[in-house]
Amino acid sequence: MGSLKVRSGFLELLLLVAIAAASSSAEEANYLIGRGMFDMTGPAGEIDFMGYANPAQSGAGIHLRQYARAFIITDRATQKTTLFVSIDACMTSHVVTGKVLHELAGMYGDTYVADNVIISGTHTHSTPAGFFQYVLYDITSVGVVTQTIDAYV
Repeated sequence: MGSLKVRSGFLELLLLVAIAAASSSAEEANYLIGRGMFDMTGPAGEIDFMGYANPAQSGAGIHLRQYARAFIITDRATQKTTLFVSIDACMTSHVVTGKVLHELAGMYGDTYVADNVIISGTHTHSTPAGFFQYVLYDITSVGVVTQTIDAYV
């Protein structure tokens, strides 16, 4: 897999939402906005948390479920679409982003690509680890945890 272009479009997203909210009716709206939420809760127990340096600190059940919240914004004039996803995780990884882009391509063709998809983590350290391709991030989880990746994708 080639390298993915990371894009910080958060301010653009806020601006688009503010502009769309200012429109008085759907007929006058310049933007189409959709939203969705999905339960992405990872493994329930005996899993180390992302960002904890102590391997003895592992999960023993689910306190709160993890969610992905997606916002899709399409500019009616240009037909350009942006997908912003906020995930209840410390951050995302190239592995997760690449797999998400692959799944999106299978469902929607080239509508969602690295240039218009933004995945951002809430930066909680109370969610499962093991979803990175870099050893440093996966030390406490003793490597990749397929259950975590599958839940996140």
